[in-house]
Amino acid sequence: MKDQAYSKERMKDDLMKVYREISGSHTCRYQNDAYEQTVLHPAPRFYIDPRRAHQVISPMCRGDFSKLRMLSPLRQEMYQALFETVQRLYQSSAYWKKSLNYVLQFAVLEPAPRFYISADRMRLIWKERTRRKRKEVADEKDID
Repeated sequence: MKDQAYSKERMKDDLMKVYREISGSHTCRYQNDAYEQTVLHPAPRFYIDPRRAHQVISPMCRGDFSKLRMLSPLRQEMYQALFETVQRLYQSSAYWKKSLNYVLQFAVLEPAPRFYISADRMRLIWKERTRRKRKEVADEKDID
């Protein structure tokens, strides 16, 4: 559970970093455009626990895509990209004859084509982080 919470916080940190780059470049006219561009930006990794990914990827390796079809379109896209990453890693001699569990530990650390969250979720994360930052600044002023 600690790994999952850490992964979510890391994703939020990475999202805000990308958001600052995008909003600082002044290419977006509206804030919603910045949210959309942020989530479509390549991500440094897949933000999912390898054990959780195994539950969907393992059947996919055997040709069973039924679990994948039950997921939301965004989740389907993420697992499809992760599956392709796993397949690519298996082509490397370093991963030949390794278990899927082993390969997934490295696959989730590979760069992802995008952040697999919605622009609406990004907006909520931005609000949460902005609120937190304002509170920290207010608390610092109270200390002084």
